[in-house]
This record gives sequence, structure tokens and C-alpha cells, in this order.
Amino acid sequence: MKKVLTAACVVWLAAFVSTVQARSVVGPFEYQRIEGASPEPSEGGAKLTDRVELEAFFDGVMTAHLRAQHIAGATVAVVKDGELLLAKGYGHAHLEHDILVEADRTLFRPGSVSKLLTWTALMQQVEQGKVDLDADVNTYLTQFKVPDTYPGYPITPRNLLTHTAGTEDGGAGYLIVDSVDRMDVPHEALAKHMPARIHPPTTEFDTAENSSYSNWSTSLAGLIVANVSGMSFDDYIEKNVLEPLGMTNSTFRQPLPAALAEQMAEGYAYEAGAFVAKGFEYINFGPAGALSATATDMARFMIAHLNDGALGDTRILQPDTARLMHARMLSPSSYLNGSGLGFYENYINGRRLLVHAGDTLYFHSELNLLLDERVGVFVSVNTAPTLPFSTRTDLMRAFMDRYYPARLPHVDPPADFQQRAHRFAGSYRINRHSHTTHEKLFGLLDAITVAPTADDTLMLNLASATEQYVEVAPAVFRRVLDDKMIGFHENDRGEVDYLLNPGSLVFMGAYKLAWWETPGILGLVIAFAMLTFVIAIVSALRHWKHDRQASSSARLARRLAAVVAVLNLVFLMLMGVSLLLLTKNPLAALPSTFDLALALPLISSPLTLGLCLLVVLAWRRGFWTRYGRVQYSLIAAGSTAFVCLLGYANLLGYYYG
Repeated sequence: MKKVLTAACVVWLAAFVSTVQARSVVGPFEYQRIEGASPEPSEGGAKLTDRVELEAFFDGVMTAHLRAQHIAGATVAVVKDGELLLAKGYGHAHLEHDILVEADRTLFRPGSVSKLLTWTALMQQVEQGKVDLDADVNTYLTQFKVPDTYPGYPITPRNLLTHTAGTEDGGAGYLIVDSVDRMDVPHEALAKHMPARIHPPTTEFDTAENSSYSNWSTSLAGLIVANVSGMSFDDYIEKNVLEPLGMTNSTFRQPLPAALAEQMAEGYAYEAGAFVAKGFEYINFGPAGALSATATDMARFMIAHLNDGALGDTRILQPDTARLMHARMLSPSSYLNGSGLGFYENYINGRRLLVHAGDTLYFHSELNLLLDERVGVFVSVNTAPTLPFSTRTDLMRAFMDRYYPARLPHVDPPADFQQRAHRFAGSYRINRHSHTTHEKLFGLLDAITVAPTADDTLMLNLASATEQYVEVAPAVFRRVLDDKMIGFHENDRGEVDYLLNPGSLVFMGAYKLAWWETPGILGLVIAFAMLTFVIAIVSALRHWKHDRQASSSARLARRLAAVVAVLNLVFLMLMGVSLLLLTKNPLAALPSTFDLALALPLISSPLTLGLCLLVVLAWRRGFWTRYGRVQYSLIAAGSTAFVCLLGYANLLGYYYG
């Protein structure tokens, strides 16, 4: 008995020391309201305790959204003060068999909401003294090691929890797949698809420079849980999170256990006026997004976190640990959203929400916690939306306006803003993209543009949506029509170099692009290069007979230009076919046309160097007319610019993630 008590004391002491150690780092900026600009919470909202009224509200909102966005089915759950107020399904789980959604039976894929369960499992290990939030993650890895790219700046579990490890992001062809046969063993998937470290991981948690959302990081956290617990991740999460909370209709396992498979909702896309079933999506980084769960099970998870880790007599986290997860940790600006350990913040109507959204290709979900009100809202839909707005975002805004309203003050632009507006103007690219693989291509023509307006505001274009912002504090802006906030960061030279909080997500800082990196310039380069390719081919064909009498060097020059042009145009054609195939089947492996396309620049690039040498020879020896030499110089310039663009996009070789 004495040995048992001694062991228990040792475990308790380790947990206490670990918790104190975990709390030694706090977020650098506490959130601050902006007087005269931030919403002023008001009384008079509807009462959540009226369950009939609550159901009527959700019936109206969800029915409208399902119809407007062509969504097959949805599930929702609302909790307050430890009780389930509403759990309801809408639409169909299976259209083919006319099976309706049932909130307590139908499984949805909440995508990255799964991360919250993984983070909870990791914090259980922190409690037990098995994981130190500020240790090198390599301490807990036995299957492989994360390279020491930045000596003295190891990636820590705290970096994983706040997406501040400084890694790039990717996933095309391997993150979500269409068959269990294409899934890797968890640690093999992590090792095979290890992202490059682009920035040193943050140690101060007050910057957006190395904040980039990462599925790989969360999956690494899941591997750490498995390694230190001595159990597989799936076994651990079942025994220590799902089963204690009574989440009997939830699992991370892929494929689904037979007992749950028949309860799984189908994922749909709305194509050409009809719903198309897409089948089960397999997540290669399971801890980052493989959960399948009912709304009522997610309600139990929400209640546990709203109650500082407890559901009834069951406790999955100690109160201090839960509060640590919920506390503000990452904070690039005191006026903007930050994040806790796993959860991120959203401020609506002057109230703080802890949030995590989740997306697979066909399921889209969000979990919201209002800690002060002890309220939780979960929603998930089983169809890729067809309109450029989100059911989950609009639903939560409508919910807050109805039950927790606020008055939004009118704001006039500062008198001197016109003199400073140009500092913020430009194009910005979200941190979350690949830097070293071919996936960099997918984000090159996508950017956030910021431009001053005639009425002293900023116009921001993000994902085909236009938003107008007014400055409410130095380099801090509020959207004119609501309380969404963005900010800008200045470097040591006083230049604006980062856009903070685009999309209301702290993990998605956006860096300012150099003029030559902007989509407009890159598009012009492509257009100019393609024009010169066509000219080279036409010129070679027009002068084919005449060049027989020309010198061998002149003949070689013109025909080599045509060969390079053909190679480059075929490359573009194959890339277009590859992207079309990926669009039609995003879960498939990269098509063979992609591999074939990448082979062509390996031939055309050295030939382009030959073109440049022949330009010099053409001018020295006087090939053709002056017009002909100018035309040939432009062709060489177009080919050279194209090679540079391919190098910038990581398409000169096989750079797979």
C-alpha cells in the first residue's frame, strides 16, 4: 500500500510540475477592445432556454441555407450549462436511399475539428508529466527525427498546438485519398511527407511570420501521443477521450468499424444541377482530420470543455489544463483574434468565441464555444458548397445576432488616412502554401489585394469576395458593415510587410509580395512567353524553305527556337490536362500526365540557354534583317522568362511533397 501511495504522489507531483511548467509561457498581448469601434454588447436577445424558439430559429436558417447552397444534409447541436438544448438533422444522409439525417445516429466528418480531440489527448500527456510543452519534439520521436534546420530553435509541442512551427504546407495527392490502399502507416506518412521548415519556430508567440496552419503538425502531435502512451493513436483516443465522454458513435478509425459504417452520411458535390455521391474520404494524417462523429457526440465533447474538462462525474482534463488550452497564447496584435492551445479565437458582437472549423472535400463543419456563457454550437454539412459564402459562418453570425446582440458604432476614417493609405496597398499571399514543392504552383495566381478607396477606406479582395475596411487604431482596421478586424505589421524599416488576420484566422497571416511576385505580373509573363512561343513556331514554318539557303547557325537558331516553343506549349497543355483531371477527381493520385509534363522543362531549359547564345551570335553575324533579330531576341527573352517562372514555381524537376 505504501508503494502505491508513493507512486501516486510521484505521478501527481510530475503532473503538477508539468502543468506549472506549461503555464510559464503566456501570450504576449491580451485582447483589447477599441472604444468607439468595437461592438457594444446589448441586452434584449432571445433566450436560449426557450427550446421551441431555438429549434424554430435553426429550422429557418438551416432550411434556407440547404436550399440556397445546394446542400444535401446537415447536423447541428447546441449546448448550454452542461445540457443539450438542441440536436437535429436536416436533409439527407443518403439521397439514393432516402435516408434522413438523425443528429444522434448519423455520422459526419468534422474534418479539422478532429484536431481538438488530438490536442486534448496531447494535453493529457502534459498533465501526466510525459510531455513538456517547450521540449524539442524530437525528444518524443523514435521513428524519425525532424531536421535541425534552425540550430537553437527546435520545434516544440507548444509550436504544434499554435501552428507556429514555421513549416510549409501541402497535401495534393496524399492528404485525402480515395482508397484505404493508398494510406500509409501513420509514422511513415509523416516521414514521407515531412514539410520543409521555412522559418524558425516562434518562441515569443507575438508574430504571424511563422504562423501557418499545418495538418502535418497536428498529426505529429498524434504520433507523440502514441509514442509516450505506448498505444496506437486510435486506441488511445478511444480509451481516453471517446469512451470516457460516452462518444459511442464516434471514431478516428479508417475504414469505419462495421458497426458504424452503416450510420455514415454520404459526401456530395452538386454538379450540373444534381447531387453526386463521392464516397468515403480517407485522411492520411488521421489525427488532423479523420474523426467521424454524430452531433450529439460532439455536444458531449463541447460540454466537457465548457466545464473545464468534465462531463458529469467524468473528467478528461484537469481544470487548470483545460483553462490553459482555452487561454490566449498566440497573439500578433492585442486588437485581433489570437489562439489558445489548439482552439483559435473569434470575436463576434463583442464576445469571445473559441472555435475550430473543419473541411474535408465534401464535409464542412465548425465548433464554437462561448466560455463565459457556457454555450456551444456545432454544425456540419455533407456537401461541398456551391456559393462563395459559408453556412457555418453565416449561421454563427445569425445565432449571435439573435441571442447575443450588440450595437456596432459608426466609424469615420482618420483625417490623415489618405496620406498613409499607400503604405498598406499591395498584394499579399497567405503563409499557408508550399515553398519547396510543385504545389507552390497552386497558389501563384492567388493573392489578397489591398487598395485605398476614394472615401479613405481600404478595399480588400479575398477569395473573390470584396470587403471594405476603415482604420480604427494605428494599422488596425474594422470591416465597415460588421466587427471583423484585420491589421498590418511593420518590419524594422517601418515598412508594412504582413497582413494580419485575413479570414478572421490568426494562423493565416499573409506576407506582402514583391512586385514581380504578384499574380498580375506572373500572368503577364505567362502571356508574353506563350505569345513568343507561337511566334517562334510560325516564324520557323514560314521561313522553313528559305532557311535551307541560310547558314547552318541561322538555320539552327530558328528551328531550335521552334523546338523550345513546342516543348513549352506541350508542357502547358499537359499541365492543364493534369489540373483538369485533379479537379474532376481531387482524391486521386497525381495523374501520369503531370509526371510527363515535368520531364519537358528538363529538356527545354538547357535548350533555352542555347537560344540565348544564338541571340548573341545572330547580332554579331547579322542573321536575317534587324526586325528578324529583334523578334528572335524577344523569343529568347520569352523562353528565358518562362524558365525563370518554372524555377520559381518548383517545376524544374520532380519536387514532390
